[in-house]
Amino acid sequence: MLTTVKPDVIVPDTSPLIHLAAVNALSILNRLGSVVLADMVVYEATADLSKPWAPEIAAWIAEGQREGSNAPVTVETTETGETFRLALQTDPSHRAPNAGEVAIVEWLAEKIEDTTTEALVVYENGKVPRVIAQQGMNANIAVVTTRALLQLAELQGIIPSAENLWQKIEAAVPTVNPAIRVNIQRPTGKP
Repeated sequence: MLTTVKPDVIVPDTSPLIHLAAVNALSILNRLGSVVLADMVVYEATADLSKPWAPEIAAWIAEGQREGSNAPVTVETTETGETFRLALQTDPSHRAPNAGEVAIVEWLAEKIEDTTTEALVVYENGKVPRVIAQQGMNANIAVVTTRALLQLAELQGIIPSAENLWQKIEAAVPTVNPAIRVNIQRPTGKP
């Protein structure tokens, strides 16, 4: 499915960005397709630049948004993100658990509608596959963990060894999700 067309590479939570940034491997996302982030994910990943790897993620996003970038990153404005931004104006300590996941599913439901669309969703939050499946979108969507993404990158010749890179990620971020999961969502046939 995803080998003949470069899909949109969608990251609905910050963990894959953190894990790839920890080993200087964010470019893998760009080499697999056009990267799309929800505004909430960007906020969660970069709002506090004192957090580990937040500066690297912010720099990668800024470079991806630079005109003429060879590794474009699109940041999609969502209703969830806008609501959060407004809430922060009145309460700077406001938190929105799972808002990145909600925002990207909102974006997927609005933007990915036809059966020719292909997307690769990279996640760590276990709710993501279920939430996407519940939406019943008319699209080919592969929902993969970061570790499964590395295997795909190895199969496509982007990296020499998924296992070697995974070991580096585990050393840098011991709390990383070791699962290799791939869920495929096919078009539902809804009008």
